[in-house]
Amino acid sequence: MKSACKRSGILYGRETEGGVIFHDIRRTVKTLMARAGIDKVYRDTILGHSLQGMDKNYLKPSDEDLHSAIEKYSSWLQAEIASVDHIVDQEGVAQGII
Repeated sequence: MKSACKRSGILYGRETEGGVIFHDIRRTVKTLMARAGIDKVYRDTILGHSLQGMDKNYLKPSDEDLHSAIEKYSSWLQAEIASVDHIVDQEGVAQGII
């Protein structure tokens, strides 16, 4: 991750002000998945977090369940990106940039 950040000009490291670490990416994805309505068990499984308590004994998401969760998240994320693009385009038009 450190070399990827360096190549892309992103600050890296917990001790660096404004720096990112791998955990930041996982936290962001998990937060966005929750906003997209992905169930906790699927978020945890997809991101490699262990299931806690009785969940680990009774919840066994299938590959199809996880695939559906990723599809739902991908669709939600694409819609979010499109809405940001639309807002940016509208602001550019209003300012005579676009």
